[in-house]
Amino acid sequence: MTRILVTTDQSELGQQAFAHAQALAGALGAELVALCVQPDPNVAVAGEFGYLPPTDPKEYASQALAVRDALTAQLPEARVLVEQAGGRPVSRAIIDTAQAEGADLIVMATHGRSGLGRAILGSVAEAVVHHSKVPVVLVRSGQKVTAWR
Repeated sequence: MTRILVTTDQSELGQQAFAHAQALAGALGAELVALCVQPDPNVAVAGEFGYLPPTDPKEYASQALAVRDALTAQLPEARVLVEQAGGRPVSRAIIDTAQAEGADLIVMATHGRSGLGRAILGSVAEAVVHHSKVPVVLVRSGQKVTAWR
């Protein structure tokens, strides 16, 4: 494995995957690529009417730079990518980026939702696992990094 893609949604749980990805990259001598996909604004639908909140391109660019700078500070050894979903599900954006970057492995966090929460919110991690052509390591809340040798 020469390239590992680690994803984050900027949540505390999303940050936990970093330690696992760093340990794996260090043990394997692999390049680390960090990815944050910014989802599209949520569309509100009522009956036959829909509302898409306006998105200011300058505001988006400013947010993307702030996210990139924060990730670069956290993972100085990684190449950092911040992408907009662009009409795709976040899972598809992750898979597309992994393919474009030539990633050999994807490391990402999972909230581990089940039941109604999973039915309503879906599971980005589950979709990535089912559709990725490369192995995926899922990090759950509270998992500790073990030494990789």
